[in-house]
Amino acid sequence: MPLGSIGGVKLRLSLLWVVFIALWGLAGFLPRVALVCGFLAVHELAHGLAARLLGVKVAEVELYPFGGVARIAEQLELEPYVERRIALAGPAANLLLAALAVMFHNRGLGPRDWLQFMIESNLVPALFNLLPALPLDGGRVLRSYLAPLVGYRAASRQAARVGQFLAVALLLVGLATGYGGHFNWSLMVAALFLFVAASRERSQAVYQFIRSLVGKESELLKKGCLRGEQLVVLEETRLLEIFRLFSPQRYHFILVLDRSQRLRGKISESTLVKAALREGLNIPVKRVL
Repeated sequence: MPLGSIGGVKLRLSLLWVVFIALWGLAGFLPRVALVCGFLAVHELAHGLAARLLGVKVAEVELYPFGGVARIAEQLELEPYVERRIALAGPAANLLLAALAVMFHNRGLGPRDWLQFMIESNLVPALFNLLPALPLDGGRVLRSYLAPLVGYRAASRQAARVGQFLAVALLLVGLATGYGGHFNWSLMVAALFLFVAASRERSQAVYQFIRSLVGKESELLKKGCLRGEQLVVLEETRLLEIFRLFSPQRYHFILVLDRSQRLRGKISESTLVKAALREGLNIPVKRVL
């Protein structure tokens, strides 16, 4: 459901959000739930506006009952520092709102109970999102630091694994509180959503990695230059094993040798990627030659 645009960022509302607000409205909690949804919207819009300021195109921001998604129209795999700044913008916006609420609360400006609710409603999602686990913002920050060291695919898998671990931990905490007589349904639902989202991020890591390789060619044509790096492989080496050696901020040239250490040929990264898309990742590099 389109809601218009703010600062050039298109805003959409999920039908689940409408159902969510309607149910809580019938229960008599509409004002507080609407306020929480507004804070979540500020969080996601901050991602979108930060992307715009950094020159990254944002397709749209769609809001869900438990958060939102800022759909970036460009690839961030080659620029981890940009992904890091965009990821931090959401929690920073919530922390700013919490700081304003604290200031008003200390000066007696406004209803104290509502200001206290505003502080908690912004601190909790800000701190939760800063946990270093995908798909949370902290997980994207962690990936941006790991990617130059271990590659984008491995960084995504490691950050998503932390997300799965965190989801299981939340589930156990929820079960423990339920055993004590204070069952926390919201914690259980959050754990379920987090585990599913983290598992999706982990399964899609290889596709994001391939997308990042495809994007390097257009990045080279746009900028005119990228740092280069040479790799030496044997002719029976699978493409998957070669791709695992790739760095996200380098353009690679592969020297292919036979068992006698004779040079069989030289292949550019773009040629290797096109062959992988055409024939798969498990073919030996000599087939590309």
